[in-house]
Amino acid sequence: MKILVCGAGSIGIRHIENLQKIGVTVLAWRSRKGLAEKLSEQYKIKVYTCVDEAINNADGVVVATTTNTHIEIATKVIEKSKALFIEKPLSDTYKKITPFLEKIKESHIVEVGFQLRAHPNLIKLSELIEKNEFGPLYTYRAVVGQRLDQWRPGTDYRKSYSANRDQGGGALLDLTHEIDLIQWLTGPIDEIYANLALVSDLQMNAEDLVNLTLTNANNAVGQIQLDMLSPVYRRELELVFQEAVLHWDAVKGVLTKASSTGLVIVHKVSNEFNRNDMFLTQMKHFVNRISGANLKPLCSIQSGVAVQRIVEAAIVSNQNKINIKVN
Repeated sequence: MKILVCGAGSIGIRHIENLQKIGVTVLAWRSRKGLAEKLSEQYKIKVYTCVDEAINNADGVVVATTTNTHIEIATKVIEKSKALFIEKPLSDTYKKITPFLEKIKESHIVEVGFQLRAHPNLIKLSELIEKNEFGPLYTYRAVVGQRLDQWRPGTDYRKSYSANRDQGGGALLDLTHEIDLIQWLTGPIDEIYANLALVSDLQMNAEDLVNLTLTNANNAVGQIQLDMLSPVYRRELELVFQEAVLHWDAVKGVLTKASSTGLVIVHKVSNEFNRNDMFLTQMKHFVNRISGANLKPLCSIQSGVAVQRIVEAAIVSNQNKINIKVN
């Protein structure tokens, strides 16, 4: 099997290394010849400078370029009937997505790169919610944050796509994992009120702080906060049900349940767990689907589109300072 990785930033390199661990033949694409040669020498793989030629020679394609180029490359992949793994978010703007979706057939293999769905704590949390033992969901909150200049040591954050709105950067688009988690675990979002701001000393031309208030189809109301300014890494999720409060601390790798009977740890990651395990799990799943395994996507294209609708509604809400219906 040959898997092509488009893009060689931090996430592209991660996918290349993980695919080599899995044991498939890895190809790559870089538009500039000098960078292509350097990548080829470093990983001992064939690197193309023509994206169409690269796609033609692959069984599956991983799109890990800057957000604003995702759909252009993904469209080529679908048109050539190749399996597609597209990094989150799908695009920098929703208007690019509709023509792309019209080309996808039921037979196409498509995965969206929301790897937190492969986190052991969150898999357990999803299982608990499905049992419906805690009564109705009332409210929730999700937070994630870390200073952008701490994300990728040894690089200039100001030159990264994350710091540039034109390339699909900013906290809203780059930190969409929490939006996906909320819609995955709590159900469809009906309405949103958003505030996007640049408040830190970071040198970037996109928002570094996002506050969202969301109303669900099941009448739950919750909040999501995304930031690129926290001095330390933080990531938490809290779901308040009628009978219990479920809390996930990503830093500690612990899921707890608080109720009238007390506080208990319901799941804790093993000592061997590391962040890359989620990426590796998702890539193995993608490869297994290409191999013919009858598996559902870990994150479907429909879920990716739903996240993009929420993002688009948040942008409109922030511009007009009003609640916006997601659909």
